[in-house]
Amino acid sequence: MSDHFTITWIDKGQPPRVASDPSHPDGVHIDSGRRPACRVELPYMTQTNIGLWLVQCDKCRTNMMITMASRPDDPVSVMLPCKINQTPTGKTKQ
Repeated sequence: MSDHFTITWIDKGQPPRVASDPSHPDGVHIDSGRRPACRVELPYMTQTNIGLWLVQCDKCRTNMMITMASRPDDPVSVMLPCKINQTPTGKTKQ
């Protein structure tokens, strides 16, 4: 993981109530589909309650919230869209 990301845990104070999806025993990778993007590794299985990871890029100031349920099928990484080379409409500058 790069050192220009800040990842903050927001705990919702409740344990997970639903079983994990057995088709994703090693977590899932979140991809917004927007490019350019940076891959950010998320702290995996480090919490006991449901909550959110707030992922922020310290360079381009983009951010994303990822829900977590403290289960094996939680996200393990996210492709965070980069705003550095984008126009206000979200298109990449040529």
